[in-house]
Amino acid sequence: CVFTHQCLVTSLQSQYDYEYEDNLPKNCTTSESITGGTVEYSNGGAAGSLLIYHCSAGFEPYPISQKVCSSDGEWKPKVSRVKCEETNDYGDYEETQKNCTLKVSIKGGSVSYSNKGLEGSVLTYHCKAGHYPFPATQRVCDRDGEWSAMRLLNGQKILKAVCKEILCPAQLQLDNGQFWPRRQWFKIGEKQTFSCHEGFVLTGSAERNCTQWGGWTGTTPVCDNQSEDCKNPGTPPGALRSGERFRIGDKVHYLCQSGLDMLGPSERHCLDSKEWSGAEPRCYAQYTYDQPDAVAQALGGSLTAVMDVSHPDFKKQEQALGRTIRVAEGRLNVFILLDTSASISPESFHLAKNATIQLVQKLDSYEVTMRFGIISYASEAKEIVSITNDLSQDVHYVMRKLHEFSDKSHGSKRGTNLHDALNKVYEELALLRENKRSHFNETQNVIIIATDGYSNMGPNPINILPKIRNLFGYKSSIDHTKEELLDVYVFAVGQQVNKKELQSIASVKKDERHVFVLKDYRQLGLVFNQMISDSAVTKCGVAQEEQDKSETSYTSKPWHVDILWGPRTCRGSILTKSMVLTAAHCLIKVDSDESVSTASAEDITVQHGNGRVKAMELILHPRFDLKGLKDKNVKEFYDYDIALIRLSDITISKNARPICLPCTSSSNRALRMAPDSTCDQHKNMLLHLDETPAQFIRQGTHRSDTRIHIGAKRGSCIEEARSTIPEHSTASLSEVITDRFMCTGGTEKNRVQLTCKGDSGGPLFLRKRMRYFQVAVVSWGTKQICDSQTDVKEWPQDARDFHISVFPLMPWLKQHLHEELEFLP
Repeated sequence: CVFTHQCLVTSLQSQYDYEYEDNLPKNCTTSESITGGTVEYSNGGAAGSLLIYHCSAGFEPYPISQKVCSSDGEWKPKVSRVKCEETNDYGDYEETQKNCTLKVSIKGGSVSYSNKGLEGSVLTYHCKAGHYPFPATQRVCDRDGEWSAMRLLNGQKILKAVCKEILCPAQLQLDNGQFWPRRQWFKIGEKQTFSCHEGFVLTGSAERNCTQWGGWTGTTPVCDNQSEDCKNPGTPPGALRSGERFRIGDKVHYLCQSGLDMLGPSERHCLDSKEWSGAEPRCYAQYTYDQPDAVAQALGGSLTAVMDVSHPDFKKQEQALGRTIRVAEGRLNVFILLDTSASISPESFHLAKNATIQLVQKLDSYEVTMRFGIISYASEAKEIVSITNDLSQDVHYVMRKLHEFSDKSHGSKRGTNLHDALNKVYEELALLRENKRSHFNETQNVIIIATDGYSNMGPNPINILPKIRNLFGYKSSIDHTKEELLDVYVFAVGQQVNKKELQSIASVKKDERHVFVLKDYRQLGLVFNQMISDSAVTKCGVAQEEQDKSETSYTSKPWHVDILWGPRTCRGSILTKSMVLTAAHCLIKVDSDESVSTASAEDITVQHGNGRVKAMELILHPRFDLKGLKDKNVKEFYDYDIALIRLSDITISKNARPICLPCTSSSNRALRMAPDSTCDQHKNMLLHLDETPAQFIRQGTHRSDTRIHIGAKRGSCIEEARSTIPEHSTASLSEVITDRFMCTGGTEKNRVQLTCKGDSGGPLFLRKRMRYFQVAVVSWGTKQICDSQTDVKEWPQDARDFHISVFPLMPWLKQHLHEELEFLP
């Protein structure tokens, strides 16, 4: 029964309710008192924290001045009553200091000690590669000279630690497919393979190997036939998923097997965009950590997208660009929250501070106006650098303040009050919002939290996030993808972290990670050091959303241009400030003798959102030949119907700015994909449906909806074009409509709009993450239904439009654009 879905659900559910609770260390009560004085808790009631007694001047606590919280949830030493007595009543009484033994061992490993076993010393267990200490990695020396106790999830006390073998949790569920071997755990180096039933296509890895870090190589396997609105979301290793329907509005639930913590959303929703909310969840064992290079890629790609704001050449922009984002110039506020509580050793604090300095230096490499707010928090929050200080944008000042800050700054008040730190962020943001010079609604904000433990003082830190979001006009939501001005990242460092609490604080955005689990603060430094540095460039594909279908302003289509050649008009799109993409046939004409002539650059004028500019050079694809199938009695042949026009520079503004071209670094940032992503991955991300919703600019005025038919749907789409081939032609349909064409049009179920005469050369584009990406160039259609003035009441379902895809022509585009756009390898 182990591998039946119902058996596993029943087994896992029975343990699920107490899983997180039992993972928490045993806390001591915070109701202790002293007669005639006050009590302070260094770290709340967490294991290893101190209870400190305070008396007024001339008095001192008797018979002890402090206690330590043991791991079994009791304050030690056990003293029934503590009171404040006059100082001279008891002479020079001093309690004898008891040290912890330095003769602890672990089966199969070694032990190291900090501070020679004195009170507060940390014992650390070490195991050889491929193994981990069980049931704890570290123990703390209490005032009684005892190392903190080790317990299992069920509360059972363990006297001796052992080194256990690291295992990888197996794939337990694969809809419409099969996997082998069928086990719950795998050893390092072992593999699991996957295949799909007939009619289903495998995405993800066909084979995965268990690594020494307790994770798998490759990506989650999914078997899907694209029969529903959203793709099958898959199920990560170590988890089960409930929810079998993937229509818009449907949701799925995930549950990790016993002993594993879930990182990421336990529930995902199929959104109107036919994408799943949030990122794929992950099931983590006690010993599972993210590897620095993988974190650096994920974080670097995500932060680069945030910082892909503005290039210094384009500082003078205006008003809103996009639904929520208003980037007048590249502006970014970065808040970094450092945990300085009692559980952070001096060495860890030093590493965390150095990692923060590395991060500040790395972020400074982006050409963006940036302010830093650095906050240290223990029992209360202290500002190292205030973001409201004008010097907060001086990196040298920020680094100097960080170097000067000491872990002793909090004194004995060493609890963990993350709420106070986030409230400090809220107060700072509220001040910036009131200051009209701060450009609050034009500035993106990143909050980075680094912590090794639990919040044990103050209100729940989750409570402050809605207040922060409200400052930007964002409402509480299960998905924060549309929160363009706010990103919250959390780094959980070490073994004793409350993953459940921390993931509830972090942003949840589609296909993007905001929570990372690292082994120690040294790894945090490696992450920031390995982040891909990338100069910020002008954001491509940003536009205001149309308020209604009659919207005709350039701000909703800022990449759109008109190509003017005498009385003729075609369309095009801005790729860079000096390059426009259009159709090759827009730049030729057929003379009366059927010969073909090409326009000269001086004959071409390009009209864009900021005015007009003359062409400097016309670059037609060398393989475009309108008469290429003349010998097969095809009058006009439009394969390779693509051209570039070089211009003197366009002034970039809200009315004229580039559309995103796939397979470039700027598009990679806009898609928030890993820095090493490929062109094929861009294509799969943008065109993952057999019927992909897309848009074009109709009649040069507004966006119109259509659908791209690819994969299994392409054949029936292009079949409608057979009637355009003359009866006496010897050309086949595939010769006329090559693989370089994308086919668009409607169906009986979904009627769509079609291109009109004069729309040629314009972009076929689609939206991802509130950004617009051009996937093809409008070329020709099977029926002329309208011109630039026609108002069409009903669109025929059998008419088809054909567009030249940019993907197979990427080498040619790269050849002519590589000096202005950075292409993926």
